[in-house]
Amino acid sequence: MKNSDEITLLYTCSEIDAQVIKDMLEENQIGAMVINSMNSGLVAGFSGGLQGIESKVFVAEKDIDKAKEILEEFKNSLSTES
Repeated sequence: MKNSDEITLLYTCSEIDAQVIKDMLEENQIGAMVINSMNSGLVAGFSGGLQGIESKVFVAEKDIDKAKEILEEFKNSLSTES
């Protein structure tokens, strides 16, 4: 994502789901960023952060509508697996 793009929160979920969503977005040429407490701790210079804590998926504001469509596809795929 360009520095000039404003980012917005798309979804909060587990780390595994966040990585799947990020991959789906990037396959559709949408840049995405996953942030969780582990990432935040490492960036700040701490080794802290707890595994299993929720992760947040962010996208550029200009991509939010398309990203929401892809997110719905992801959610629908989960409901059909059950």
